[in-house]
Amino acid sequence: MRKKRYFGLLLTAAALVYLAGMAAAADTETRFEELTRRYGQKAERTAAAEELRTDLEAKAEPLPPERLWRSLFLPGQTAEQGAANGLALLSALVKGGDPVNWEGASGFFLPSEVPKPLVAADAVYMSSVYLLKMEEEAAGALAAWLMVRLLDSPRGKHFFISTGPAEYGPMVRDMTARELLPSFGVWPGSVARGVLPFAAPVRGWVSYGTALMREMVFLDGAGRPASNGLYAWDRDRGRIYMVIQELRRIFPFD
Repeated sequence: MRKKRYFGLLLTAAALVYLAGMAAAADTETRFEELTRRYGQKAERTAAAEELRTDLEAKAEPLPPERLWRSLFLPGQTAEQGAANGLALLSALVKGGDPVNWEGASGFFLPSEVPKPLVAADAVYMSSVYLLKMEEEAAGALAAWLMVRLLDSPRGKHFFISTGPAEYGPMVRDMTARELLPSFGVWPGSVARGVLPFAAPVRGWVSYGTALMREMVFLDGAGRPASNGLYAWDRDRGRIYMVIQELRRIFPFD
């Protein structure tokens, strides 16, 4: 009797192992099929997005870069024209029009003194905002690609996504709902500070100590975010100031 019971337990265990193996195999197959489906969609979306970008840039208004930037924030700007102008601006400022190269946009628009690196980040965001408003599926794929490429820049991620504008949250929710995701499957979280645009003309002065106290971002002489610099970007108020050192009054016999 004891041998029969032991044999029955062995059969049960063997059956459970077999069934578990079948379930694992089925799960692996399902995941492989899902992966294949996603990669197939990605290849198709990428090709369509590249074609759409070429078509849109050809429709951009023939404006200098600073005016293209300002056009992105005009009330009533259409989705297609906004996307076209934003993409053309990005290509004018950044090597290959690739957001990962945003720091290559060095210097300022003159005489307004608008920092080009922040304008490049505006071009990435606003192009994506307008693309997500378009009805074409390829437009969504192109928007996601732009944001992913900004993520691929460690400093771009730090300054524009990990701490991002209020517009980032709604964009991410929209892209997630449409399965427009980065390769690691989820858009990173963000601490919201201010709203778009990032860039603004340099106006006024702020002391170095005040800039530190208000957690402003310093900009170097080329307009790029830096640990120290000639300018201070007040993200909460959307303003950029020149930085001055506090003057200490000196008295005789002090």
